[in-house]
Amino acid sequence: MASAPHPRKLIRAATANLLSTPDGSTPPVFPTAAKARVYNSRDFPADARIMPVVVVYSGDDVIDPDYRHDGGVRRRFLKLMVECYAVGDDGAEAVDDCALEVENWLHANPTLGNLVEWCTINSTVIAFAETAEVALWTAVLTFDVIYYTQLIEIEGRRPTTVMLGYDPDTGPGHEPDYTDVTGVMPDA
Repeated sequence: MASAPHPRKLIRAATANLLSTPDGSTPPVFPTAAKARVYNSRDFPADARIMPVVVVYSGDDVIDPDYRHDGGVRRRFLKLMVECYAVGDDGAEAVDDCALEVENWLHANPTLGNLVEWCTINSTVIAFAETAEVALWTAVLTFDVIYYTQLIEIEGRRPTTVMLGYDPDTGPGHEPDYTDVTGVMPDA
């Protein structure tokens, strides 16, 4: 039996899905200029002909010391990075526009589809690299994500279950108030 995916994997997949899913209009309208070119990985096709692109990956994942309970609910703080890439003479403007689109879309969806307690922008860093062939612009947006997990015993193993709760009804003693959202996102 395969183990459950790590919650970080579910969070990255949910973010990439939110940023790449068009609305139901005809023609479809995407959340960002990258359209469906949103990658749930730091690996992506670096082809200047398909820019802009968006890349989603995770950084540090820290357990709140006040919620570090063996066998209980753990509150976690995740750094989620979303990078926007663009090329050309208007690359600086394109990454600024893309960064604003990403920031606005995730601000409008702060629970990532009820997968996390909260997702909020922390910082944006702009970078530039140039070769003889291409000028590449990047905006790296860092989001702070708060989510909860609980270690449970199933068939001799301890998989992680993603639990959703809302303040002030969180932490020890409020386990019945949580919703198990482990299966909300498909395996990515």
